[in-house]
Amino acid sequence: TDIVGYTALMGEDEAKALQLLQHNRELLKPIIKQFHGEWLKEIGDGTLSSFASAVEAVNCALAIQHVLKDDPDLKLRIGIHVGDVVFEEGDVFGDGVNVASRIEPLAEPGNVCVSERVYEDIKNKPGIEATSLGEKKLKGVDHPVKVYAVTEIRAPMAKQARPALQLLGCRWWIWAGAVVVAVAVAVVVFQRGGPSPDARLGAKSIAVLPFANLSDSKEDEYFSDGVTDDIITHLTKIGDLKVISRTSVMLYKGSPKSLREIAQELGVSNILEGSVRRHGNRVRITGQLIDARTDEHLWAETYDRDLTDIFAIQSDVARKIAAALKAVLSPEERQRLEQRPTESTAAYDYYLRAYEYERQSRERKSLEIAIDLYKKAIAVDSSFAQAYARLGQNHARIYWHGFDRTSQRLGMVRDAVNQALRLKPDDPVVRMANGYYYYYGFRDYAQALEEFYFARKMEPGNGLHAENIAYIQRRLGKFEEAVVNQKIALEYDPRSSRLTEELGATYKVLRRYDLAEQYFDRALELAPDNWLPYISKAGLQVYRTGNTKSARQLLAGALRLADPSQFSWTLVDFDIEDSRYSDALARLTSIPEDVWIGQRWFTPKDAYVGRIYKLMGKPAEARRHYENARVLLEEKVREDPNDARVHIDLGKVYAHLGLADDAIREAGQAVDLLPVSLDAFGGPLYLEDLAEVYTIVGQHDEALKILEQLLEIPSYTSIGSLKFHRVWDPLREHPRFKALIEGYGEQ
Repeated sequence: TDIVGYTALMGEDEAKALQLLQHNRELLKPIIKQFHGEWLKEIGDGTLSSFASAVEAVNCALAIQHVLKDDPDLKLRIGIHVGDVVFEEGDVFGDGVNVASRIEPLAEPGNVCVSERVYEDIKNKPGIEATSLGEKKLKGVDHPVKVYAVTEIRAPMAKQARPALQLLGCRWWIWAGAVVVAVAVAVVVFQRGGPSPDARLGAKSIAVLPFANLSDSKEDEYFSDGVTDDIITHLTKIGDLKVISRTSVMLYKGSPKSLREIAQELGVSNILEGSVRRHGNRVRITGQLIDARTDEHLWAETYDRDLTDIFAIQSDVARKIAAALKAVLSPEERQRLEQRPTESTAAYDYYLRAYEYERQSRERKSLEIAIDLYKKAIAVDSSFAQAYARLGQNHARIYWHGFDRTSQRLGMVRDAVNQALRLKPDDPVVRMANGYYYYYGFRDYAQALEEFYFARKMEPGNGLHAENIAYIQRRLGKFEEAVVNQKIALEYDPRSSRLTEELGATYKVLRRYDLAEQYFDRALELAPDNWLPYISKAGLQVYRTGNTKSARQLLAGALRLADPSQFSWTLVDFDIEDSRYSDALARLTSIPEDVWIGQRWFTPKDAYVGRIYKLMGKPAEARRHYENARVLLEEKVREDPNDARVHIDLGKVYAHLGLADDAIREAGQAVDLLPVSLDAFGGPLYLEDLAEVYTIVGQHDEALKILEQLLEIPSYTSIGSLKFHRVWDPLREHPRFKALIEGYGEQ
């Protein structure tokens, strides 16, 4: 294999070139393993891998390209061929190696080329498309080889059986029919401006625009939105389609943009639009499917029926769209399309109302309203499995977000989900709710993943399942695999500011700050009124530079666009670190007394005020406020002794009150409840908090030991943050702290 521009890079910066090779190795190995491949060897600056089937090789190659799509330094060409692989005296060679290595340079950077033998194995698999590059005369090959460029994939291809490995001799083996993947790295100029806003999803990609509400009452908007959502859900059950999620399409509700513009922004070829009119027990639904590239009308129909036929209409629309787009429908998919969630239109109406509240907000009030409406749906139809499932899911959110972490609340989750499982054990909504039960209730990642993978199998076109899988992979420390699934989720939901910001957060933990910033910028571009990406980007700037100037400028602009109250705690933090104590106290007076910071911490206002007075050199006033915070936090610990958030903040308060043993005990309890081994994404935050407690009580060597550990693993701890935060001031003259800063430089 060959690295494009690698010779020049070696001449300019040998260290960087070698670092790039190591980066390539670290990225590829876990992905190849995930697709049951074997990393055979490195050939100079390329790699050689073998798979049991062409399907797994192609899926792996495309997954690799997903991971590297936005990498500023690393681009790959991939060539795949089916052929014999011969091992002899520690080396590997053969026809498969030779042909794959000759095909690889024909691929454009970031793309995949395959031989005709590979194409024959995959051409009938749903979801794969390839473009013929014609016959190529390859060096060292005595006959022309047809080569194809794999242009896109819409759904994972089914695995196919291949011959088993057979040992043919004591010195060497032949893997008959093994698939060889040759990978070469290309260093290219990276165009800044953030990730592409769309992904080219192909001829069988579709976006369902919000159906217009033509009912007499505007209050029926939830019903037309619900119909839209259910049609999307039906389409996601068809593995041969790529369907844009609700979050992205709802942004175009009432949009003046043309269908062509919308399709380009969403990265799809086809648009379904329509309207809903409900009058009494009658419903009239119109729909038309349009090829946005040509403006050709592919299908159109009007349904004028009783409301009881609503599910039959949705199923029929999905089948007609599949036929119009020539999508392959398996017998199992046809059966799933026919399933009705309930026989009661009244229960369905409550369900749609509840789902609308659930989507509006993750605040407790909205979740409680949704819960009440799901209960009403169940009261009307006690066999409504999806209503039970979403009821349990919302109870799980209330538990996870800390609104109510009692065993009683967790019991409500269990009861609702178990009833849903008894009614419809194979329903994807039910299995997803069961996944949340294990994830949010017990951090049982293995069981939760099993449920989410099952749900994805039932709804291969629903990007939410890839998103859920990614979040668990982050907590397991499988960050590169999480990135793969987060990018897949973004392909289904390309206009989601939240998903984009979350991917930036993953890159931040990996300390790939350039990529993190690009995704935060993209999130802000998608939703300039969303406060969270502003805080994420502001925090990133502080982590990188160790000062607040540019971060403050960013938030000053954000205050004009987003809810100003959401930035109060961040600005208080900045004021404290910049020694602007009067400004910090003034901001705190504007925050209601019963508001606690964030979802990870349970920090009362008095703890902040106490810290400010301590820094101002007013110990008596500081102690008074810390004692007030202590009372509140001790009560919280009694309410829920298993909440790490409360223990860590109580530990800090104890530390500031001079209660060293109590402080270390509480902070240590938090780390024990949520260690890095249990949560590789959130756990390091508690470990850093423990280091803070050790610093406050004067056990500096213990604090430094933790900080050194945190800089060696993916975490939010950075050199910039160590320079910035006042809490580390007692360590600044310590030789180990100085060595830490100098040793890592600018991360």
